[in-house]
Amino acid sequence: MYSLSFQKVDEANEKVGAKALNLIKMKRKNLPIPDGFIIQTEALKRYIEWNEIDRQTDNIHERILHGEIPIEIESDLVEAFRNLKCSYTSVAVRSSSSAEDLEGASFAGQYETYLNVKSTEDFLSKVKACWASFFTERVEQYTQNMYADFDEVSMAVVVQGLIESETSGVIFSQNPVTHNTKEMMINASYGLGEAIVSGLVTPDVYLVNKQTFEIEKEKGLKEVKIIPLVEGVEEIETTEDEQQKFCLTDEKIIELAEITKEVEALYQHPVDIEFGIQDNQVYLLQARAITTLTEAKELTPFQKDISLNFEDMEEFWILNDTSFSHAVSPLYASFIIPAFSEGTAASFKKLKFMFNRLNLKVYKGHIYTRTEPFKGDSDKRSQEHKELMESIYPVLTKRMNQIIKEQFLPYYDKLDSFTGGNLNLQRGKEILQSLTDFYETAYDLHFDIVMPQMSLNTKVEEYYKNLTNKKSGHDVYELLTGKMNKSLETDQQLSRLALTVEGNAELTKIFQEECTETLLKKLEENKAAKDFMAEVDTFLKQYGYRSVVSHDFVGETWLENPLHALSIIQGYVNDGYNFDENFKQTVKKREQNYNEFLEQIADSKHKEEFKKYYQWALDASVIRDDHHFYIDAMLDAKARLFLLKLGNLLVHHHVFLVEEDIFFLYLDELESLLENPVDMTQLIEKRKEEHVEHEQTSNLPRYFGVPEAAQLKEAEKYMGAIEENDANSEHSIKGLASSSGTYTGKVKVISNTKEFSKLEKGDVLVCKTTTPLWTTLFQTAGAVITDAGGILSHSAIIAREYEIPAVVGTKISTDKLKDGDMVMVDGTNGIVTLLNE
Repeated sequence: MYSLSFQKVDEANEKVGAKALNLIKMKRKNLPIPDGFIIQTEALKRYIEWNEIDRQTDNIHERILHGEIPIEIESDLVEAFRNLKCSYTSVAVRSSSSAEDLEGASFAGQYETYLNVKSTEDFLSKVKACWASFFTERVEQYTQNMYADFDEVSMAVVVQGLIESETSGVIFSQNPVTHNTKEMMINASYGLGEAIVSGLVTPDVYLVNKQTFEIEKEKGLKEVKIIPLVEGVEEIETTEDEQQKFCLTDEKIIELAEITKEVEALYQHPVDIEFGIQDNQVYLLQARAITTLTEAKELTPFQKDISLNFEDMEEFWILNDTSFSHAVSPLYASFIIPAFSEGTAASFKKLKFMFNRLNLKVYKGHIYTRTEPFKGDSDKRSQEHKELMESIYPVLTKRMNQIIKEQFLPYYDKLDSFTGGNLNLQRGKEILQSLTDFYETAYDLHFDIVMPQMSLNTKVEEYYKNLTNKKSGHDVYELLTGKMNKSLETDQQLSRLALTVEGNAELTKIFQEECTETLLKKLEENKAAKDFMAEVDTFLKQYGYRSVVSHDFVGETWLENPLHALSIIQGYVNDGYNFDENFKQTVKKREQNYNEFLEQIADSKHKEEFKKYYQWALDASVIRDDHHFYIDAMLDAKARLFLLKLGNLLVHHHVFLVEEDIFFLYLDELESLLENPVDMTQLIEKRKEEHVEHEQTSNLPRYFGVPEAAQLKEAEKYMGAIEENDANSEHSIKGLASSSGTYTGKVKVISNTKEFSKLEKGDVLVCKTTTPLWTTLFQTAGAVITDAGGILSHSAIIAREYEIPAVVGTKISTDKLKDGDMVMVDGTNGIVTLLNE
């Protein structure tokens, strides 16, 4: 048989085409699909043989349109058509290619659709027209562009009872404009759906929240509608009344949304759906993957494993823009995601933590985080954790330094030797495996170091809150400043280099007169600068293992380009900045505030308890920046230098053009290329373009799933507010109060390290977030405002060190504020007021 009714089609039948299989899949789940039958691909193949048509002939399209249908095919099709006509006035005839509507290749608009087909003669004519549409020039070109083998692709035809829709439209289960996965978009207008699909009308647009079913509406002009006639269809103008009102009621919108969620759950990926409504009954006419949102088809098993998929989106995954403020490269994602998962699993088990692990996954280049809770006896686990923490609180910093000395520094020496030595493909693969293994070890140790300190901070915060009767204990962090750490030490050394410049008139002139871009060249040419540049070189060998793009491999390190350090020194020379003097004042103020606080506590027992935990917390306050210096920053920097060496090796094997291209491969691809080098130039260029697109992506979902209030509260402590604050207005932005005081000044929005020189003394620094690399800006800034981060973020901690007001976690500051805006930053209450007239 050449035709099969919907009821008889096997979902594994490749002879019915992708569109038909989609319909059958939904029909089997009792979704509202009009009945019909499929003309299998064998019919077209037999038709071509019967008419002796050569696929390579120039006029194949015309020959198929005017060929003769073999009698055995015609009788089969006519019988199926007449049986369907018993239930419907007319039918729709649509293509169903073996490649059409598959993930990665929708072929939308490439083939023909015929509506309101009533007679046998018209039906057979439209079947031939569908077959012929497969051989048009635009379809052949599209097929080749989508990497399908044109000779292997064939055409089936779907014949369905026609729904004489009063209203019809298209539903996108995920917003295709903003890429917001938590809302769907419905486009709807009057009449048959071809008016929308072919772009004849401006439809009504409905945005529906998939969890709450809240609806946003935008009225379209709905200029025309297509209606069925006795024969064929007609395009007529809509009435003024139809144009002035919405074509869907709220009840019908919610019904469509509920059906769409069923279809999305069935397919396990985003879909778009064509629908029609006749006599108030919804019918689904077809469904397909939203190919612009779905890339899973191209991913390997490893790449799928580290990518956020449709199933994941049902759970609570939060955008981690505090640690990963940018789109990460494929290779870095390949390292950090497994390292985080396995590292936290090992560490949390040792620490008896109340979570099993922290999972990371990547979505559009951005990192999302999910905590996996502990599932055993929580009371017992909590008590074990508490006892363990109490035993290590007094030695947290000593413990960290020992881990760094015994585990990290020896591996770094070994990695340096690999980077400086000879390399071949086999040896490169062995070292690469060693590096990926060490990343998992590193993040086990990383969390072994930082989690106890976070636990101690929480305890001190609770003590402070109880002793002061305040709603929040955040003010205690003002008492944990003025403790030398590696970020401050880096700043101190840069300041001392600036003082060296100021002590030499010739050097001072160079730093004051040269622009940043020519500074290095001028210093290298000047004999008087020789000793100074030797000092800079010594500095970089100790402090230069930091990348200009934190938490990635793509940004060059200070060691590779001294200009990054020199530009900061230049700023200090021009500002007359003296770190040591400022730091002494910070220490003095902290000691004074601490003593004043103790004097206010009458209860001697609680005072002594607080003093004990406070001293431990003060000693451990260096951990956040010191661990970042030796682990996060140094590991990525040293890994980058080795990977560049590996990239250079692959350049010589003609895999890609420049050594930095290695960062745009996934780990499994890199491992394969070290065994069998092949040209990856085209793929690399595509990945680079995608990376730029991901960097520029706005309106990323803040989170997926439906979190509980407790989950949001815990996440906000470290990442800042998850959503924009409802208290925001045209002239004010609300965030988290993180460093007290008020300051009024002009805004400078800094997007990356290349823009550091924009910041002038007294400007208000506005940015997405900061890392230790940004510490040097805090002596220049009068106040700090960030999109991301919580009370324990780097931005908050360093603002307190430099005693400047800070409001963090606003979510919108970099979008709402622009260079030159005058603002008042209230770091005590977490409010930014826009003062522009």
